[in-house]
Amino acid sequence: MLLGEYAAYAVGGKADYFFEAHDEEGLLKTLEWATTQKIPYFVLGSGTNLLIRDGGFRGLVVYLGPKTRTWKIEKISSDEDGAVSVYRVPSAFSKAELLDFSLREGYEGLEFSAGIPGTLGGAVFMNAGTRWGSYASVIKSVRVWDSKKGLLTKSVEEMGFKYRGHGEESLPRGSVILSVDLELRKSQDGAARSRALVDRILSYRGSRQALERPNCGSVFKNPENSARGAGRLMEASGLKGHRIGQAQISTKHANFILNLGSAKAADIESLIRHAQAEVMQQQKVQLDTEVIFVGEA
Repeated sequence: MLLGEYAAYAVGGKADYFFEAHDEEGLLKTLEWATTQKIPYFVLGSGTNLLIRDGGFRGLVVYLGPKTRTWKIEKISSDEDGAVSVYRVPSAFSKAELLDFSLREGYEGLEFSAGIPGTLGGAVFMNAGTRWGSYASVIKSVRVWDSKKGLLTKSVEEMGFKYRGHGEESLPRGSVILSVDLELRKSQDGAARSRALVDRILSYRGSRQALERPNCGSVFKNPENSARGAGRLMEASGLKGHRIGQAQISTKHANFILNLGSAKAADIESLIRHAQAEVMQQQKVQLDTEVIFVGEA
């Protein structure tokens, strides 16, 4: 099975082992087996913010994404008047489905996530967000499986969230996010204002972001030492529309790289490295990737 079938970029070779997790018990048994056998593993959600190389992955890929329809949200606590509730959400749950759930139940606080692809597990790992907010603002705690310590619960403070990331010590290598406890607050107007904001965000993203071809979302983080974001720096460096093979920097938003149909992971990676070199040469700014590279060339 080609991992590209599960990745947003629609590229990527094969894995030695592939396991589709349908429940937490099966997931934990598989992770423990891989650890005992000393088999490298990584967890694949929706495959956004991820570039799986053409040579695939020498080890176990655990699929923990929305194609598996067996994961459910659970309410674990609520205050007396029901204004604030805590929900345990599996990491395999998609961000879009979670937002739909919150609006349907009359909650606010997740509007910022409108249009962000991927699963909640990946969102926590990357502290995904937009100019309207990030997941750190609604997380109460995170349940994690640690290959050395077993099951752990980490508070939002222990996670040490930062821009597009978490504290380096909070998720040691081999850790897997199982579920997230989210604190959601009831809207005073039945989520009418929240729905209106979601509509505005989706309209904004649709008009400015390249969503018509396979892509992983924003490729680069916005640099802290520049007044301009990554996309603006790339545009100023003349990179819009630049192609390598079937990979192209979007003409709509330069921080998106598109698979025009038959790109290889190598094309996309080469284009990423080219963009970094050009921005460094022309703008004297280092661009760091949001996208994570997995596997062999």
